[in-house]
Amino acid sequence: MSIKKINIEIPKMDYQIIEISITENGIETKLSENDNIYFTVKKCAYDSEPTLQKSLNNGINYNEETKKYEIEIKSEDTENMEIDEVYGYDITVYYEGNRPKQKVVGNLKIGIKYTLNEVV
Repeated sequence: MSIKKINIEIPKMDYQIIEISITENGIETKLSENDNIYFTVKKCAYDSEPTLQKSLNNGINYNEETKKYEIEIKSEDTENMEIDEVYGYDITVYYEGNRPKQKVVGNLKIGIKYTLNEVV
């Protein structure tokens, strides 16, 4: 299993797309219907419940045009997360429902949203 570490910063209450590529032997590939991807965010690695979790076809979708998977972070996903707080996350790919084959881990920092909701 390959493990990469990537840190991400997302403005609180902002809409974001995180694009990921799945590769096998260095070649980008599309998962089969028996495979799955999970994006899990926790305040502490030992927390029993995730702060945020997405899975294939439930917040993670394949974009045929770009040939990448997109993790959709909606504004409400970060609503209860604290600004300047750092959370741990992982993205894990399961092939055929078996143990993970690829994993990305890192820190997810919630930043300040600089755009206004309405212009005065």
